[in-house]
Amino acid sequence: MKKTWRGLMAGLLGISMLLGSLGSVSAAATPKDIQGHWAQKQLQSWLDKGYLGGYPDGTVKPNKAITRGEYVALINRLFGFTETASISFTDVKSTNWVYSEVAKAVKAGYIGGYENNTFRANNPLTRQEAAVIAAKVLKLSTSSTTLKFKDSAQVAAWAKGAVVAAADKKIINGYPDGTFGPKKSLTRAEAVGIISNSVVYKPAGTGGVTPTPAPTATTAPTATPVPSTSPTATPVTGGSGGGTGGGGGSVTLPSVSNVTYGHVGSVTADVYVTPSVTGAVYYVVAPYSMNVTAPTTAQVKDGLTSAGTAGVHSGTIATTANTTVAFSVYGLSAGTEYTVYVALADNSGNWSGVTPLRLKTAASSTTSLTQVGVTSIGTVTADVYAKYGQTGELATPLKYVVVKATEADPSAAQIAAGQDSAGVVLTGTFAGPNSTVSPGVKHTFTLSGLTSNTAYKVFFITGTNGNFSPVEILRIQTK
Repeated sequence: MKKTWRGLMAGLLGISMLLGSLGSVSAAATPKDIQGHWAQKQLQSWLDKGYLGGYPDGTVKPNKAITRGEYVALINRLFGFTETASISFTDVKSTNWVYSEVAKAVKAGYIGGYENNTFRANNPLTRQEAAVIAAKVLKLSTSSTTLKFKDSAQVAAWAKGAVVAAADKKIINGYPDGTFGPKKSLTRAEAVGIISNSVVYKPAGTGGVTPTPAPTATTAPTATPVPSTSPTATPVTGGSGGGTGGGGGSVTLPSVSNVTYGHVGSVTADVYVTPSVTGAVYYVVAPYSMNVTAPTTAQVKDGLTSAGTAGVHSGTIATTANTTVAFSVYGLSAGTEYTVYVALADNSGNWSGVTPLRLKTAASSTTSLTQVGVTSIGTVTADVYAKYGQTGELATPLKYVVVKATEADPSAAQIAAGQDSAGVVLTGTFAGPNSTVSPGVKHTFTLSGLTSNTAYKVFFITGTNGNFSPVEILRIQTK
C-alpha cells in the first residue's frame, strides 16, 4: 500500500510541474533556464496564465523530453476533454495518476496503445506521434502522404498523412537542414509551441482554454536541448509503431553545457563550450539587449542575428563529445555588453538549440587595443592583425606572443617582455614586433613556422612601465 501511495504521489508531483493552476493571470518570474530560449516568450505566457508549471528548483526544463502521459494530460486540459473511456492497458494501473488522463485521451480518440496492449505512458513522445495527435484532435485531412523532408523515408506509414497535414498548417515544421526528425523526442517547449499553434484550428465546442498562438506560428526548428542547466532529452526507445501508437529507433539529442567565458579583454573574449556529441559548434555574437530574441540555429549557422543581419563576429569549430573546446570572439567594442549565441550540430545533422552567453568587455583606456583579429590561416602560417589608439596620438609599444593552446597564459608583464608563462623569452615569429608601430593604423603580422593542425593562443598588449592595456587573446587553429 505504501509503495502504491508513493507512486501515486510521484505521478501527481510530475503532472503538477507540467501543469500550472489554471486561471492564474499574474505575471510569473522568468525562470533562468528559459532566459534567451527560442520559446521564452511563449513559455513565459503559459507560466503567467497558469497553463504551465515549473519545478521545485525554480526551473521549467524547456528542453526536457515530454512523456506520452504528460502530453495527453496537457492536451486534455487545454482542449477540455473530460469524458473517459474504459481502458485495460497492462502498464496503466487504476492507481496511477495517468490512468484518468489516458482514459480521456482514448475517449477523445486521438491516441491509442501499442499492439501488445501497452500504452507506455513514461516513454518520450515523438515528433511524428505529436503530428498524429494534432491531426486527430483538430480533425485535419490526412489524405495526402507526399512528404518533402529529406528524411521522409523515416516517417512511419501510419504518421505520413498527419505529418503532411500538421506541416501544411504550420503546426509543426521541419528543421533548418530540411529534415523533420520524426522519431526525435518532443520537448516541453516544443509541446507548448505545437499546442499554441493548434488553437487556430481548434474545433468549436471542445471547451478547455485558448492559449495565444506561438508568435512564429510554427514549432521552432531549434527545439532540442539548449541551456547548460537543462538535461539531455531522454532517448526514444519505443516499439515498432502501429496505427495508433508510435515510437521506434534510438535518438540522443545533442546539447551543450559549460557554456562560459574565461578571459575578457576590451575587444576579445575567450569562450568555452562542452558538447554532448561529436560534431561542430557554431556561434554568433551580437550586442546585448533585453528586448532581442535569440536567433534560430539556422541563423547561428549562417552568422546572423534574430533580425537576419550579420553578427559582430561568428564562426564554427569542430568538437568531440564531452571535451571542452575554447574559441575567441573578436570585433568587439570596449565597455560593451554582448551575447554569444552557441549551437551544436552532430555528425548526423541533428541540432541542439541555441544557448546564450552574456558578457561585458573591459573598459577602454589610452593604451587599449581597438582591433584584434585573424585575416587568414594556413597549415604552418597565419596572418593576424591589431590596432591601438587613434591617429596622431603618442605612440606606445604594441607586443604579442604566440604559445600553444595547451600552455599556460603569460602575464601582462611577460607578454610585454616577449616571454611565455615560464619567463622564457620567445624569438622569431613567436614574439613581436621588435619596433614601435603607429597608433590608429591596422597592422598585420604574419606568423610562420607554426605546426600544422595545431591550436595556438596569440596574446596582444600595449603599454609600458607597468601601464598596460587589457590583454587580448586570439585563438587560432592551423590547417
